[in-house]
Amino acid sequence: MRLIFPMLAALPLVACSQSDPAPTESAVPEMAAVPAPADTPSPVPAAPERIAQVPERFQGIWDSTPGGCDADSASRVEIAERGITFARSHGAVTGVAVEGADAVAVELAMTEGEESGTARHRLTLGDGGRTLMVAPVDGAPATPAPLGRCA
Repeated sequence: MRLIFPMLAALPLVACSQSDPAPTESAVPEMAAVPAPADTPSPVPAAPERIAQVPERFQGIWDSTPGGCDADSASRVEIAERGITFARSHGAVTGVAVEGADAVAVELAMTEGEESGTARHRLTLGDGGRTLMVAPVDGAPATPAPLGRCA
């Protein structure tokens, strides 16, 4: 029994002195390189140019049936430098934002009978200036078809 006790006492020391082998480099996964953030900020889009009147290239009388352009037409739009007249309403231009060579957003003080309010419409020329799309900026449905310039 004397011989077993010293052996049992040394057993924990033997167990502690044994160590697992150190992991090899192939066992350690490599981390992917993370690119450093760019020092240059993203370009901020320039604000549209603001002007006081509708550009001349948009002015005129437009209708869904070019050539006909009856004064009573429900799709007739008459655009002047300081106002836009629709079939049943009129808007005085309060500001214009140039959105490109063929597009402007027009802010209007609207009147229809005794009703009044404000509206924003995007005017977009197409087909070399022969057609015009009129669309409310607030997301309401656009004119169903491009308007043609009246003679």
